[in-house]
Amino acid sequence: MRTLLLLSGLPGSGKSTWSRQYKRLHPTAKIVSSDEIRKEFFGTTANFSDEKRVWGTFLDRLKRFGQEEGAIVIADSTNLNNYYRRYYVESTPEYDHHVLVMFDIPAEDCELLNNRRTGDRRLPIEAMRKLESQFEPIDEEVEKLFNEVVHVGPDFVCEALQKAK
Repeated sequence: MRTLLLLSGLPGSGKSTWSRQYKRLHPTAKIVSSDEIRKEFFGTTANFSDEKRVWGTFLDRLKRFGQEEGAIVIADSTNLNNYYRRYYVESTPEYDHHVLVMFDIPAEDCELLNNRRTGDRRLPIEAMRKLESQFEPIDEEVEKLFNEVVHVGPDFVCEALQKAK
C-alpha cells in the first residue's frame, strides 16, 4: 500500500513536529516539506520569490515517492482550504490510501507558538492573520475523497503552549 498523509493546519500548529515524530515511529516514511524546499533552493524558509518552482517541486516529489512500493509520504504544508486538499488527492493517484491530518489548534495558540520560533521560521503577525483568514474547515465533499481523516488537537502542543504562555 502507498499512503499519503496530507497535513492541514496553520503555521505553528505542530505540523513539522508531528511529521518528525511520525517519522521516528515509521523510519521508512518520507517528509516532503514546502519550508524545506524553500530552504534548499534559497537558503531560507522566508523566500517566496519563486513559489511556482517550490510547489512544482513539492508535487513532483510527492508523485515520485508515491511510485515506491509501500511508500508512506507526509506532505508537510498548510493546505488551509478545501481547494488544496482536493488538489493534492486528485493529483496523486499513485497513492491508494490518502489520509488528511487536520491540526485543530486554535489560531491564538498557533500565534503563541509562532512567537517562540526563531529565525526565518517565525512569521510576522500580519502573515499569520492572513493565513488564519484563509483557513476552511473540511467540507463533506472533500472529506469523502480521503480514506481517513485524523484530527490532531490542542493536547499535541500542550507542553509547548505552557512554555509559550
